[in-house]
Amino acid sequence: MKKIDLIKLGMVVGVFVLSYFCLFLTSAISQEIYPSKDITFICASNPGGGTDIAARGMAPFFSKYLKELSPGAKGGDMKVKNIPGASHEKAMISLRESKTDGYTIGDFIGGNIYKFNYGDTKLPFDVREFSWLFCTGEQQRILICNKKKFATWEEMIAASKKEPLILICSSVGSSQHLETIFLKELVKIPGKLAFSGGTSASVSAIMRGDGDVSLVSYDSVSALVESKEVNVLMTVTRERLLPQAPTIKEKGFPDALKYIGSRSSNRMVIGPPKLDPEPKQKILAALKKMVADPGYQAFCQKTGTKLDPVFGEDLRGEVVEYAKFLDEMAPTLKKYGL
Repeated sequence: MKKIDLIKLGMVVGVFVLSYFCLFLTSAISQEIYPSKDITFICASNPGGGTDIAARGMAPFFSKYLKELSPGAKGGDMKVKNIPGASHEKAMISLRESKTDGYTIGDFIGGNIYKFNYGDTKLPFDVREFSWLFCTGEQQRILICNKKKFATWEEMIAASKKEPLILICSSVGSSQHLETIFLKELVKIPGKLAFSGGTSASVSAIMRGDGDVSLVSYDSVSALVESKEVNVLMTVTRERLLPQAPTIKEKGFPDALKYIGSRSSNRMVIGPPKLDPEPKQKILAALKKMVADPGYQAFCQKTGTKLDPVFGEDLRGEVVEYAKFLDEMAPTLKKYGL
């Protein structure tokens, strides 16, 4: 081969190698470190609701640790997106249809397993398909009334024997609805259920005097309790949550703790089904660091959330167990048209 041909061949090869290297470099640069943009957190309630407060409270801590776990990442800020409506159905559908790349997560109330898998608002998919990420701990349920209605549990029970009570629930098939049924059946409270459409609406109904009592989560009404805008008649907790309010155990119904305020009825963080492994691992790691942060622990204490976290597959296992419990309670729930 002539010398000139060898030179040409070398130039061609050199150009080819250089082009390949540039292509490789461009590809490597384009594969940005996760997270490269904001994380959307889909909240199923309106701004100001219990789940909204919980989401916005965790946002700065989750974002902080997700960024720490990904040096050089360009994103990671958690932005809450409220998608209320249809008793959380819209939010669940939106989350399920989201990409599995780790840029969309959201909240879930464990009690909704019943209505979405078995009830009238049954979704066209099994919610157990979601990627289960985090649960804060056991729900702290309290029974409230209008500040001018009843002063004590005993006063409420006496009034119920004279005239059936109106027990306000958020929506049909919600965890609040199911647990109100369990309480009513266990204590044998004469009364009927009425639905408001949401937790904040339930509280508003109580404050207007449209109903007698409502079983709500403490973190949803802690500010109203502190300002004495509502009376707390009883708490479904193992020990007194408030000095002036007796526990359900003190009132003679310790079994209520098995059915009301259980971990699986608490607020959870979930992702779309089959969440990609790498972002899922980082999200879980950030959540674990978050719950160890004194600032987040103080937030939970302030809002009345008992922090007893569970993560990932452990949470999935508890969700499966809760579904079994609902199967066992089917005869009781059928009495209420569920």
